Amino acid sequence: MRILQVYKDIHPFVRGGIERYIHDLSRYLSGKGHEVDVLVAGSGGSSDKISGFNVIKYPCICRILSNPISPRLRRILKTTPADVLHFHLPLPSAVAAWLLSGRDTPYVVTYHSDIVRQAFILPLYGPLLRRFLKGAFRVIATSPIYRDTSNYLSDLENTEVIPIGSDLDLFKPPDSVQTGDYVLFVGRFRMYKGIEVLLDAWNEFPERRLIMVGGGPLENLVRKRILDENLNIEIVSDPDDQELVELYQKARCLVLPSTLRSEAFGMVQTEAMACGIPVISTALSTGVPWVNTDGVSGLVIPPADHSALSEAVRKLDDHHLHSFLAAGARKRAERCFNALHLFTHVESLLEEAADVEIN
Repeated sequence: MRILQVYKDIHPFVRGGIERYIHDLSRYLSGKGHEVDVLVAGSGGSSDKISGFNVIKYPCICRILSNPISPRLRRILKTTPADVLHFHLPLPSAVAAWLLSGRDTPYVVTYHSDIVRQAFILPLYGPLLRRFLKGAFRVIATSPIYRDTSNYLSDLENTEVIPIGSDLDLFKPPDSVQTGDYVLFVGRFRMYKGIEVLLDAWNEFPERRLIMVGGGPLENLVRKRILDENLNIEIVSDPDDQELVELYQKARCLVLPSTLRSEAFGMVQTEAMACGIPVISTALSTGVPWVNTDGVSGLVIPPADHSALSEAVRKLDDHHLHSFLAAGARKRAERCFNALHLFTHVESLLEEAADVEIN
């Protein structure tokens, strides 16, 4: 089966949850003998072979609110060989280009998130999105909560819930107990991640170290506040996979203080849980608190509440509570977020869609 995956970026060229998911899924599918191409925005005309699959970069003249603009995308989607396409949304430019292409090859959609920050485009884009989703062989929602609360998924009849998992052979507890003295944040430094809430909370912890893994639009703000307020925070910009695993393994806990619906799932939660550390996350109306179950794999707090965040960090100083949640985190990862198991479900959907085309 020839599969064309469509998004704007991919790991390791761009580090992020969706980008890693597409990379890992493509590696799995190519390992199962499928021919996999991943179409991403770039300078155009170049192709890379990574992890057993092809990355094709289509020409992008600019990005508007992170959405790549490419006049050639319609033609590329129309002519690139594939038995089935797998779109990853949000990606308005690809939705419009596909509808304009007139191609009738079956496609599957993984709906990672609603459009939140750019909601002003929805009066124009919303009807196109609904048409696109309705025409898909299947629309994958990453959690039952997101399926039920999204205005664009809740009334569809072709949805299926398949969560995002992590590689449990890579993300795993250390061979011996080695809990470190620091709290860990992993993610892009964006407004919806609750970055300023986290920095506000850290004013209460002059002796406790926070390691922030990532970078992004708010990095200068973070660095300025660290200096101005003498915060006990270290930034790690670009660790490789093994370095990231070790950061998880030695952390006291992971914090994900996101404040907006843009945080639809929080893949870093599954990575942390797989490494056997508790998670502190927020009670958004998304998959975030479904991934991290309060009192089972970590603690769930109100969003945009730095006092609640600092109190949750202190609660995990209780050795018995920490040990209980750490064990629960790994068990939940094994039960619900084993990427290998979940990828088989995605593969089956893609095969079913391709069979429709063949028959």
